[in-house]
Amino acid sequence: MSSWLDYDFDSTIRDFEYTRRAAAGISRVMDSDDFRDMDADMIFEFLSKEMEVVLFPDYLKRYIYEKLEIVRPFGEVPTSFYQKVISDCLEDNQAPYSFTPTSTKKTAMIKLWLTQPNVRRSVIFVLGFALRMNPEEVSEFLTKVIKEEDFRFTDPFETICWFCYRNDLPYANAAALQKQYEEMQPGSFSEKKWNAMNASPTLTLLTQANLLTYLSLLKGRAADDDRAYREFLKLYEKCCGIICDEYNEESERMGKKAALTPDRIKPADLEKALCSGIPINRDNNLTAMSASRLASLFSNRRMSRQRISGILNRSHPVERFDLITLLFYIYAQTVEPDWPAERYLQYIDAANELLGRCGMMGIYPANPYEAFVLMCIVTDYPLDVYSQVWELSYESEDLQE
Repeated sequence: MSSWLDYDFDSTIRDFEYTRRAAAGISRVMDSDDFRDMDADMIFEFLSKEMEVVLFPDYLKRYIYEKLEIVRPFGEVPTSFYQKVISDCLEDNQAPYSFTPTSTKKTAMIKLWLTQPNVRRSVIFVLGFALRMNPEEVSEFLTKVIKEEDFRFTDPFETICWFCYRNDLPYANAAALQKQYEEMQPGSFSEKKWNAMNASPTLTLLTQANLLTYLSLLKGRAADDDRAYREFLKLYEKCCGIICDEYNEESERMGKKAALTPDRIKPADLEKALCSGIPINRDNNLTAMSASRLASLFSNRRMSRQRISGILNRSHPVERFDLITLLFYIYAQTVEPDWPAERYLQYIDAANELLGRCGMMGIYPANPYEAFVLMCIVTDYPLDVYSQVWELSYESEDLQE
């Protein structure tokens, strides 16, 4: 009989000790004798109290503390000191505090970095230039702290950033290389040449000539290809079909004619299906993520109608979380194996294949949200448990006691 313990995550992700610990913790929860009867409670307990979390501000402060070789005890160094260090580094190294236009002031932005539990990956790249990090240090922030994938060498800007960090080049060089990429003509795409260079980019992208060749290939590959967006649309359409069928079945049970078609399903319907455990505020929007006791772990990983609409109208890029969540919904609603572990293994394989097609890292159990999805998919009623855990996260501590 197959088991979730059979899945070899080391074959699909970088070999980190904290990744193995996360996978072992997930397996321990799912193998518990009480898991079947108390699945939602045990998942919430694991996420809120046992999941290994590295808070971004703490790690950033410790990084600066050690890099500057400060003698004063770590606990006695005020946050204002780190704010000044980052501000000065941004100025000294002529690095922007945001890669995109923003109305937020620099001081306010830096304060956010040093207080909020997590940040977007773009912040890591900003700090990479501000603090003159090397690629290995940036990788640690990406994979260990915010628990996302390492450098995306299918992303031209992240590839350029890696090259600049490796060669200790300032942001001005990255901006110039990005401009070259934007102005260059797409190269004649060769799958063979692409595979040869992309197989080990950290070894092949050592010179600017090789980098520009790679970027030309990358642009040629991207010229007629937006894989992540296309995959998102496919998943979204499947989700709409599932929701449509459920609505029509409900109508028939009530003696009404089933008249809905998938094209009439809206982002709000998918939000309702995936976020039913999240309370609604007076404006009929999902209650703020900050009110959730899992806010520091999930970092706004919610399929709100605003997020879905933003992706559909191309104002928001497709992220791994989006694909992972929609695929989870499809498997939760359509796959009914004899043993839940079969669905678990099928889901991971399908997710890894999907993410691989989009040039993204496979399922990463050290990421709290992905651990959450994996534990839900192995239950008898995955979507119900998914909603129950979200609901528990919005209840007060008092209600939990």
